Amino acid sequence: MSSPGRPRLVTPERLVDAGARITLPKLSIRSIASDLGVSEMSVYRHVGDLDGLHRIVADGIVARAPLPEPTADDPEDALVDLALALRDFVVANPGIGRYLTALTPSSEGALGAIDRNQKEFADRYGWEPANASIALSVVAEHAVALAEINPVSHRDERDTIRPSRADGFRTINSGARKLARLTPRETFAWSMRATARGVIAMLGVES
Repeated sequence: MSSPGRPRLVTPERLVDAGARITLPKLSIRSIASDLGVSEMSVYRHVGDLDGLHRIVADGIVARAPLPEPTADDPEDALVDLALALRDFVVANPGIGRYLTALTPSSEGALGAIDRNQKEFADRYGWEPANASIALSVVAEHAVALAEINPVSHRDERDTIRPSRADGFRTINSGARKLARLTPRETFAWSMRATARGVIAMLGVES
């Protein structure tokens, strides 16, 4: 228990700050206690167990996510901007992608940030709330999954390694040559644009 007038050493905000520094894959009761300079028991009293610690840290990281406001005139462009922001966010916060794909009603901070972003899209483009939610959820799900599982998409330089057996893999090589001018980031954006364009067309919400 903290003394009167003495700042608390363990708070949700400090847990999130320390957890973000440590990263979710390396997060433990011991590592967070060491970072904050407190006993492991002090951490346990605030988080309950390791799962509780992961939830608090991950939820706090997502709640602080810099989700871009939809400022583009074309909603397709705005969805691609969102996908790229999520890509950068997942790369900067190892392990957060797995958390984002398994949100529960208890993830209040994360869900609050997502709901605000969806409302901004609905207001900006005159979409029904349900359509905004579906469009952003589909694009975000694809962006997060690709950023989480495909390390190639994290690079910003062109990949100079191409399939060498041209005669054996003609279709693969033709596709590789067509996209060779794009960096992995640009390829990611191209893929997300295809996703955004598809969901907009299927929902009939073109602006």
